[in-house]
Amino acid sequence: MGVKSSASRRGAILVSVLWIMIFLGFLAVVLRVQMTGVVAGVRLTEDKASARILAEAGLAMVAAEIRAGPPDGVEKVGDRISSEITLPAGVASVSATNEALRIDLNTAERPLIVGALRAAGAASVAVEELATRIINRRSQPSDGQPQPGSNKRVFQTVSELAAFPGITPNVAIALERYLTVSSGLIGVRLEALDERLLSAIPNLPSSARSAIAQYDAGRISREQLEGVLAGVSFNTSGQAQTWRFELTTTLQSGYSENFEGLILVSATDEKPYRVLDWHRATTEFE
Repeated sequence: MGVKSSASRRGAILVSVLWIMIFLGFLAVVLRVQMTGVVAGVRLTEDKASARILAEAGLAMVAAEIRAGPPDGVEKVGDRISSEITLPAGVASVSATNEALRIDLNTAERPLIVGALRAAGAASVAVEELATRIINRRSQPSDGQPQPGSNKRVFQTVSELAAFPGITPNVAIALERYLTVSSGLIGVRLEALDERLLSAIPNLPSSARSAIAQYDAGRISREQLEGVLAGVSFNTSGQAQTWRFELTTTLQSGYSENFEGLILVSATDEKPYRVLDWHRATTEFE
């Protein structure tokens, strides 16, 4: 009996040891999975921080180009600027477009508001009334705070138009490509507008559309185009202080992020630039 009891105890101990080993092995697997997740999370956090720093460097560089002014022999900085900066962490590529190429919802003349509504697909019977309501809204006081170097704005975002009766979600989305709230200009760079919008603007002289088409085809010079457009009250040859940017950062690790937003660059401002809007667009892993 003693021998059998001793063997039984040894068997029970062996089984217990085996179960403990299995349990410890399971814990090791769980710990490894968790540690892998922690390491990946830390790396992702580091990559995001590095991408943001790299993005800020790219944005500072393009702002510096704008503030520096045009090169010798050129009258003004172009409406579109592209640049790239390479640092040990990675590469930042940025393109900036002046907001004079968009119609300002807060300040633009009525024909441009009407044209944007038409081009976006608003019902023709409602366009004039919608334009009137938008312009009337601009005369109302706003609680929004003005941005440094810009006028106080009633409309803070173009998306506010989605709340207007008569503007469907599809029209509101389409308006985003034509409008801004930050140029501060009563006019727009007409030659930068697409044909759909140009043809929708009331009272736009046919000579202006013809001149734009000829300029795009290379048949007339820039000076000739500006001479024709100078007679159109809602055309502007000036630039806004605001720029819309698209920025891509690619780290050495292969991590990539895209950013979009608006910056204000003013020669009279104490800061090199001010960020009016900044958001991540997409994230990629290579």
